[in-house]
Amino acid sequence: MQALKDECKKRGIKGYSGKTKAELVKLLEQPVNEIVEPTATRPRFIDLFCGLGAFHSAFAADFDCVFACDIDEGARAIYKANYGLEPAADIREVDAAALPDFEILCAGFPCQPFSIAGNQEGFKDQEKGNLFFDVLRIMDAKRPKVCILENVKNLETHDEGRTFKRIKMELEKRGYTVSAKVLNAANYGSPQARQRIFIMGVLGGPAFVFPEPHKTIVPVSSIIDPTVTAVWNSTGYTLVPMPSVGLAGQAATVAKPRILYNVVSDKTKRGGRQGERVYDTAAVGITICASSGGPGAKTGLYKVGGTVNAPTVRRLTVKEGLGMFGFPATYKFPGVGAEDALFYLGNSIVVNVPTALLAGVKACLAYS
Repeated sequence: MQALKDECKKRGIKGYSGKTKAELVKLLEQPVNEIVEPTATRPRFIDLFCGLGAFHSAFAADFDCVFACDIDEGARAIYKANYGLEPAADIREVDAAALPDFEILCAGFPCQPFSIAGNQEGFKDQEKGNLFFDVLRIMDAKRPKVCILENVKNLETHDEGRTFKRIKMELEKRGYTVSAKVLNAANYGSPQARQRIFIMGVLGGPAFVFPEPHKTIVPVSSIIDPTVTAVWNSTGYTLVPMPSVGLAGQAATVAKPRILYNVVSDKTKRGGRQGERVYDTAAVGITICASSGGPGAKTGLYKVGGTVNAPTVRRLTVKEGLGMFGFPATYKFPGVGAEDALFYLGNSIVVNVPTALLAGVKACLAYS
């Protein structure tokens, strides 16, 4: 295979990088005047652990995605339906040397080993915790100019900071200038309070400059569908007003959800967890989770109408969930039920955040 690549290089044939053996043979069989050199000059990126494709949605207008992968079969089908690119499956089986060339590596590597809600085994998690080293393997082979790594904010303090220190060290010894910051999606035009750490690596370049938070808060009311008539099943629960209930409907000025009621079980007399609260749509919403329980499972419950004493309460729909993540209303979940769609959303990155990083990424590419 290397001999075929060498021959392409010798003849001045362009676009042979990342080709299969059969494709290389086909290139070499073409008369010289039939070989079309690529005309695109846009930067290229790869989307590792791609999920629903938040990086793809954020970058597609400016960059070309040349590779994606995700271990979840359902996520791969959803990704292909929306972007026309079929992701590979297991990153551990990816031949890094055979990948197309790219300038930007995006990787929202699995967060469960580092999450407060997960097992917190970190790199000791043999199934998911050490996939970061597969990211490094690809970086070693392709040397992208910029890498963007995303994970839960707890990554920064996991194992008393040793996990983050190891990640930073591995990137720096490969020549990357590393910057990291916990960003709240609600500070970048999303109606969802979702805090995630973004680790930026610039090969031989300056430190990445993170964008300033927006001054305006976008409330959950901006994505509420007024035509939805379904309400939650309140049987067996009592709403207990919280002190902030008097602020219901008032515009929020901080990127923090506003709890109006705790939802208390009539049987256990317990409540108040994330899925057992009612939030105000005039403020930003709570983090949508893939696996939270209670009557407000995954999305949380919201007061969408009624009065303080008789509120109309319900969960968010899939369409509204898409709005919470910055995906277009036209985003497709072919053959996927509502609960599964919310599960995939709960594992996603909010599109608004990588969109906010775009200008900084362009600046780093221009420097390098």
